[in-house]
Amino acid sequence: MTIPTLVTKYQEKQTVTRFKWIYSTLANAFTMAVAENGDPQTWDLNTPEDLAKILSKYMRVSEKCYYKKGCIPSDVKLVALTGEPRYSNLGTTKGYVKEKFNNGIALFYSSVHKGCNYSYIEAETGNQINVENDCGSLYAFISMNRTNKYGLDHFGFVVTPKGIFPSYHNWSDSYIKSNCNKREQNTTLGTNGCTCGEWIRRWGNADYWYD
Repeated sequence: MTIPTLVTKYQEKQTVTRFKWIYSTLANAFTMAVAENGDPQTWDLNTPEDLAKILSKYMRVSEKCYYKKGCIPSDVKLVALTGEPRYSNLGTTKGYVKEKFNNGIALFYSSVHKGCNYSYIEAETGNQINVENDCGSLYAFISMNRTNKYGLDHFGFVVTPKGIFPSYHNWSDSYIKSNCNKREQNTTLGTNGCTCGEWIRRWGNADYWYD
């Protein structure tokens, strides 16, 4: 193997290892939280901080950065797997709920839904969309590269009544692959990479690293 290939192989292994660690950590925390607090539909979830406090009790979090700077560098630029800007950015990071572990992995709690159900109005059609079994969402930053790629450096997770899973965990194989693709750009939303966590969970590798 050439040196670039060896480096890429090493990076892939690191990505998979760190992702599996945080996924296991979150899954175990959820199991213990349910055992003590009951089903998540009954949790008093009004802000992301409420979810963070419930889960962090069962994780070895080394630093809590609730509504202040820290845990995630303020100059991190979120981009899609393909490199285009994400639809969201942490900015100064002061207004968010974040936590960090001793190994450098950090969590960013982005939303909660009391009762694990919510609805929204679809912009294009004006129709009301009802979403069930979604208690909240968070992101795991497994590396702190300043240009931080979705599906390589940070991954999305959803909290459901049955556990914490990578985003889009219940979608088809073809959808997972089409949205974890280094070649497909979405300049409007910058969401390419959103299914890469489920790719790793489903197939145990990060083959999307390669062309």
